[in-house]
Amino acid sequence: MRETERLYDLDPYVTSFEGTVLACAETEGGFETVLDRTSFFPEQGGQYADRGALNGIPVLDVQIRDGVIFHRTGAPLSGTVSGSVDWATRFDRMQNHTGEHILSGLMHSALGLSNVGFHLNDTEMTLDFNGTPTAEDLARIEREANRAVWANLPVEISYPSPEELSVLSYRSKISGDRGIRIVTSPGVDRCACCAPHVRRTGEIGCIKILQV
Repeated sequence: MRETERLYDLDPYVTSFEGTVLACAETEGGFETVLDRTSFFPEQGGQYADRGALNGIPVLDVQIRDGVIFHRTGAPLSGTVSGSVDWATRFDRMQNHTGEHILSGLMHSALGLSNVGFHLNDTEMTLDFNGTPTAEDLARIEREANRAVWANLPVEISYPSPEELSVLSYRSKISGDRGIRIVTSPGVDRCACCAPHVRRTGEIGCIKILQV
């Protein structure tokens, strides 16, 4: 089966769409539906899947396997369907994930620490690093992160060629030289990432480290 067209890559602010059902199979947890295109971001890279509905039927889960996105619902779907992604949840995660990039980028550039773990759900976002910063370090990183927010920097999405990637400095846990998606906040961070992000850092609102 061909890879699903990922509308959230093109524009994460578009949450209503139409798609054609390519397959729908009953499973133990409901029905798994594959569309030719979707705005639903699947559970991936430490971030939970989007919520929303297809033809008014709640989407219970979204997974990606070999580039194909599977939507789990409680009822079967066929033909052309209308999808809607829960915007409040999507935007909250866009804000948090973009803020994570800023924090991780500054931890790397200022302290030489790498992000080795990331988890984002409805109530918290946690980051793991390969070292332990001091309280003074964290206070300084937090101040710098919020300066990046106040600067309202553009958040740029690009797909460099293999040749460009070979000479590009960026944070990444992704291997390979084909189809790598790079998210850049100029002067702060450049990272390979598959998730939706805000267009400008000012949309994040505020960055606060609550617990170490």
